[in-house]
Amino acid sequence: MLTRNFLRTYNEALIMNPSQLFFETLLLQDGRVSLAKTAMVCAMISNDLDDALIAYLAEKQIRAVITRAGGNGDNLKSKLLRNAFGAAEKSGLLEVSPRNRHGITRLVEDVMRSFDSPLLAVAGGGVKIGLAVHGSDLAMGVFGTLGIPGMDVDYEVSVSRTLHHYLEE
Repeated sequence: MLTRNFLRTYNEALIMNPSQLFFETLLLQDGRVSLAKTAMVCAMISNDLDDALIAYLAEKQIRAVITRAGGNGDNLKSKLLRNAFGAAEKSGLLEVSPRNRHGITRLVEDVMRSFDSPLLAVAGGGVKIGLAVHGSDLAMGVFGTLGIPGMDVDYEVSVSRTLHHYLEE
């Protein structure tokens, strides 16, 4: 026997557009949207769904921005930090303040620590960066590839980090 909750959920799913249903399936955890998953999905989603995801998140009172960075060695590290700052501040995701900037810097450090190695000194790559904010929580997700030019050796990297109760409102 079908319960009322199931029928209500099923009926809502019928009127929801396919991308909304897809986002609900990916992002909900214990009945609420997970900020870490949100940042990671922002970094991993197909480019043509960026705007739909940002609109969906806005409905859930989550602000997000997506950007990209690419380069070689220290240039990639520098671009990752500069592009994260630029996207967060220029989009209005974060107000410009020392504490908010420190939060971004801390997340970029944690992310870089996850895949920093001597290989990165000679390797190049490109990553997509997702930043998400809900209240005073900030999350960052990075997804992309690193490789040695001309060697056909590529490494896929994916990492997300969250700072809870950190941002100035």
